[in-house]
Amino acid sequence: MNEQSTPQILVIADDITGGNDAGVSFVRAGLQVDVAFELPWHGNADVLIVNCDSRAQNAQEAAARVSDTVHACLSDMQPLLLKKIDSTLRGNAGAELNALMQASGKRLAIVAPAFPGAGRTTVGGQCLVHGVPVTQTEFTSDPKTPVVSADICALLQAQTTIPCRSLSSEDFSQRLSTWCNATAEIWVVDARTDADLDDIVNQILTLPEQPVVVGSAGICDALARQFVPASSRCLLAVIGSMSEIAQQQITLVSQDPGVEAVFIDIEDMLNGSIADYVPQIVCILASGRHCLIHTCSDNEARHQIPQLCTRWQLERSQLGEKICHFLGQLTQQVLCKVTPGALYLSGGDVATAIASVLGATGFRITDRVAQCVPYGYFLGGGWQRPVMTKAGGFGDETTLRQVLNFIEEKMSE
Repeated sequence: MNEQSTPQILVIADDITGGNDAGVSFVRAGLQVDVAFELPWHGNADVLIVNCDSRAQNAQEAAARVSDTVHACLSDMQPLLLKKIDSTLRGNAGAELNALMQASGKRLAIVAPAFPGAGRTTVGGQCLVHGVPVTQTEFTSDPKTPVVSADICALLQAQTTIPCRSLSSEDFSQRLSTWCNATAEIWVVDARTDADLDDIVNQILTLPEQPVVVGSAGICDALARQFVPASSRCLLAVIGSMSEIAQQQITLVSQDPGVEAVFIDIEDMLNGSIADYVPQIVCILASGRHCLIHTCSDNEARHQIPQLCTRWQLERSQLGEKICHFLGQLTQQVLCKVTPGALYLSGGDVATAIASVLGATGFRITDRVAQCVPYGYFLGGGWQRPVMTKAGGFGDETTLRQVLNFIEEKMSE
């Protein structure tokens, strides 16, 4: 879990509360979010948020901070760029967007500052607060960053020479279909509802070269709704138990087309053949299917343990330790490449081994999914998404089905 991966989204905010608001949108959608206090950043989150703390700075200083941030972050990553701005246009939106486009080389910025849930809409290129131009509200007398214009293009053009045009949703769709990147442009797009923002994001994500996305919490919510990787809605179940009830649970859910089981041969575990399984498991999760890792091919397999121990000259306890160590290492390698929505660990020794390899120092119980399946989070370590545990022989044949239903419902909230 110490490997660095490229975040899918880089959020550049102008204040810490705005950045954290953006982060909440993505966390609630099941993405892993890091807020960097300093650069360079090292982590494996889906979303990286960097606060430039530039809202109350002068335009020149704000632009410099954004430029430095972009150069520091984009040297070895190419995520979708999201410029988080205030929904009432306070701050240095024009100067910061100008700096971001120059530093990143992007030729198009889509500006959609509407936040319908808070009464902020964009109509005819004007920023309205509950239907009133923002310059007729208290934000025009903000003590630090007063808003001087409700015309979004005019406000941006006061701090950038990049051409800016206001577009209705219909104009946006038409212009996007014919756009070429011959010259840099900024488009301000109308949005009255969350559905309008969803439509804007949907169209942006179809482009072969994605523009800079600029907006407030509204566009963050819309982007989060569309930018959830399939794996984030899936369960990675590691089932080390060889009990009959565990096999019944696997058999029942394996009939679901959204579930695929991966049998790990004990001989491979003793040989340490982890690399043979990692790509298969990653592919299943990346495709949006739940993945069940199990170590028992049928109900007769556990009766072969004495012969296996004899052949490998191992005590039963030593065999168990090797199996748990293998499953721990396998889980760690999979999680370095893909991020499922939750972990399900069946078998106490297996749960302990995986907790150890992920660096967990404890477990915080928050609820239970089924009668015998506690639900919570590891304390410490690199895995901060939900974890469910179950003693191998507990439950009935529907227990794993209940777990899958729970995680599917939770990830769709």
